[in-house]
Amino acid sequence: MPSKVASPEVVGVTESSMALTFVVERDGQPIDAAAEVRLEGELRARSEGKAGTRHIRIEGLSPDTEYTIEIAIPGGEAAVPDEYFSGSARTLPAPHADEVASFATMNDLHFGEPGFGGFLEEDGEFGEPRDGWDLVSADDTEIPYSQFMNEDAISEINACGVDCSIIKGDIADSGRPEQFEMAAKAFSRFQTPHHAFLGNHDYYARNVGLEVDGYALLTQPPAPRVVELGGWRLLLLETVEPGEHHGVFGDDRLRWLDETLGESDAPTLLVMHHQPVPPERRHLYPNTIGLDAEHSLRMFDVVGGHRHVRGALIGHTHRNRVRHHPAAGPLPWIEVHCTKDYPGGWAHYRLFEDGSFRQEVRRTASPRALAHSSRCRDVFQGGYRRFATGALAQRSFAVGAGE
Repeated sequence: MPSKVASPEVVGVTESSMALTFVVERDGQPIDAAAEVRLEGELRARSEGKAGTRHIRIEGLSPDTEYTIEIAIPGGEAAVPDEYFSGSARTLPAPHADEVASFATMNDLHFGEPGFGGFLEEDGEFGEPRDGWDLVSADDTEIPYSQFMNEDAISEINACGVDCSIIKGDIADSGRPEQFEMAAKAFSRFQTPHHAFLGNHDYYARNVGLEVDGYALLTQPPAPRVVELGGWRLLLLETVEPGEHHGVFGDDRLRWLDETLGESDAPTLLVMHHQPVPPERRHLYPNTIGLDAEHSLRMFDVVGGHRHVRGALIGHTHRNRVRHHPAAGPLPWIEVHCTKDYPGGWAHYRLFEDGSFRQEVRRTASPRALAHSSRCRDVFQGGYRRFATGALAQRSFAVGAGE
């Protein structure tokens, strides 16, 4: 059989760049044949022999331009458009104002996770092992994946040159002290300030009788709190009901949010772990593990009264998705994939003087990260890829100032 380009994806775009991943394979196995990437027929990148998932980032593109994409190999079959690869992508429009700051987010790091995949019950919970349901184990590699996936993401964030990083929950897989210690060691690699807060997994040690102060072990002040950045405000919100999978946002938290939003009309982003859920959608997974529906409605009312809130950045669901809730106003509620499996990466945010911002999701591009995340892509009998990926427009976009 001839060699071919398989599993092509456009990971993300900006106004001047595009990132793609793909595999060159023969008989279903990765091979090291060279590949070329052409945009509008022009050769823009060449990938020399590398077996496994390849990551290509192309710079110097024109804003607001649709590019046809051809990924080909000499004598082989080129990439074929499918539901994950349309064969073209449009760059974002050029910004209308000066950039004032940038930051990165990571979420759902799950330090110490023993494995991922296996049989999935209808309610979204893990079931007993079953034939035909792949399981990726932390013991499959010399270094556990929860360590190298997070460390390699931090290395990329450092290279990107952001002003700070925010870790939005589920840092320790089961809330154990040794897992927080692993995380703290990894976070010491950040070259600019980092701000971490906890998710539901970070409190699970309570369910086995252990009281663990994750904030203290991470040397981080508890949420809620405010981070000031380039004239913007980032509100880090606590949404956890300790020991539970779902989230809550009761009276005290709502009061703090309302009062804090009233202190300034500077452009503001909410940063939180659980996704809000309208009552009519709460029976659908993963909404069943989201923020309490009644609490969500009250949050929408509070946020809707403060139109300087530009967006809400969320973890927890391990997927890329953007939702709008009319009661909260026009801001997007943005879920981003996790760091530790597929697509396996982080998000880059750029803040602008006119109150607009941009998101680009990144897929961690070290060889070991790409090998692991590609393996995780096909768990749950291939359903995880569809769940986690999201459309390109829900991964990379511009918000505000007429975008």
